[in-house]
Amino acid sequence: MKEIMVNLGGVVPLSTVDWPGRTAVVVFLRGCPLRCPHCHNIELQSGDSSAKFHSVATKIASLVKGERIVARASSQNSQQIDLDEATERASSKPFVDALVLSGGEPLMQAGPAYRLFRLARSLQLCTGLETSGCYPDRLRALLEDGLVDKVFLDIKAALQDHSYERATGFVGVAARVKESLRICMECGVPLEVRTTVFPEMPAASELIEIAGMLSELKKEFSKNRLERMVLQQGQPRKGDLGFEPVSRAVLQEVAGAIGDHVLVQIKARPNLAWKT
Repeated sequence: MKEIMVNLGGVVPLSTVDWPGRTAVVVFLRGCPLRCPHCHNIELQSGDSSAKFHSVATKIASLVKGERIVARASSQNSQQIDLDEATERASSKPFVDALVLSGGEPLMQAGPAYRLFRLARSLQLCTGLETSGCYPDRLRALLEDGLVDKVFLDIKAALQDHSYERATGFVGVAARVKESLRICMECGVPLEVRTTVFPEMPAASELIEIAGMLSELKKEFSKNRLERMVLQQGQPRKGDLGFEPVSRAVLQEVAGAIGDHVLVQIKARPNLAWKT
């Protein structure tokens, strides 16, 4: 049987920012169909750093229960462990309580993503997915199998072809993202919509349009679990010439304009603000 390979972009052993309120292992999967002009993970758009799934799974398991216990067990010649070690393993508290898949676009690697979420379930971890929404069918399959506890959906612009082409460098993406959004609302998975705001895009009118669409979908799908819309302050990429980020005051003004539609959170340096 051919071993599953994971085109791995990296692993963050402990994060409290990707899923606020939880401590998560974040696994970055390499590859993305989009070419967003301000992408902060541009090195993950392409390339190959394949690893055997078993190796990745072992690393994740060690991070969940703690390096020390796993390392000690692996040093033994036999796979058996004594009663004291079994008790220690069973009583040890996990260092993390969630696994988040990010990228790149994690659903570009559908098989590895599915298996990683199955692994997380076996480790009794909550599961989160950071996605651009480019693969609605793959997203639906994961949700219908009950493998994702929360979706963080990155909506980059108003869901119109011309706006999305400008924001992503690709044609025909908007319809797929819209379908992914509808799937999340229909399935009732906890959902956070994230939009990163740069000086030239998306315009305030687009943000208002996104919020209005979310409001309408909330009415259409009564079991939706939309939690919030997050306006993230776009920052210059390392090595770029740079630009002056959109100010907190401007973000607050926009949040005030769309706050009647959905709960809005502003994420900007140095801290966070809420608009209800």
